[in-house]
Amino acid sequence: MTQSIYGIIEAALALTRPERAMLVERLQDSLVATDVAGGTIVAPQDLVDFGARYEFPSTTRSPRETVTLTAIAGPVLSMRWGAITITDPWRPQAVPQTPDAALGPSDHPTVLTAIARTDTKTGTTDLQPVAAAIGAVAEVTAWHPLPAEGQFQLDSDSSLGAFYEIYEAPDLQPLFEDAEYMQGIFNRALEELIVPLEVGGRTAAAVFLCPKDLHPAWIGYDANGSGVAVLLDFGILALARGKGGQ
Repeated sequence: MTQSIYGIIEAALALTRPERAMLVERLQDSLVATDVAGGTIVAPQDLVDFGARYEFPSTTRSPRETVTLTAIAGPVLSMRWGAITITDPWRPQAVPQTPDAALGPSDHPTVLTAIARTDTKTGTTDLQPVAAAIGAVAEVTAWHPLPAEGQFQLDSDSSLGAFYEIYEAPDLQPLFEDAEYMQGIFNRALEELIVPLEVGGRTAAAVFLCPKDLHPAWIGYDANGSGVAVLLDFGILALARGKGGQ
């Protein structure tokens, strides 16, 4: 029995930070609720399959319910090079010095995937971010993990993430370092989930609400093998029982 327990502990310690957080949450919920499922496997394309329905088990915070993936359009970023950067904008000391992906010069739309969850205590229903994307998501025929040191492209400590072109960094950095300004952006994101960050009257970045955690990303390729989109997974759908109606 003792060896079995040590094996479980070693397996838990070997998990990534998001996986450990997910495991702890399920263990906590299982102590007070019996309707907690083991989760579902989520592919990148599932995160932008708008209109798809997922069944979530009851927890201490939310009742058992079926939700629908909803697209929330964000700002369009006009890029000269398409050198995409992903960062926590309210953590200016950790802003990347090199881009995370290259999508090419274009007007790149942004979109947030969200679901509506009900709060058991208050009875209110709020939209919860599930994923964020930039680029021509509808043109993607294949998704591949976006290479990065440490496996994750976004480490959010502020519950914010951002997409922008690396060459916008000199103009954006003063805004990232302005706590009062970023507090205003954060307040807007709480209401709208994804908002523009403007420099000199033009949209330079898309800032979105996300869980405080490490988030992996994928790059999407079109039928010609060109990179056309980048997608971030916030790990929320993995907590679902499965797709609705199945």
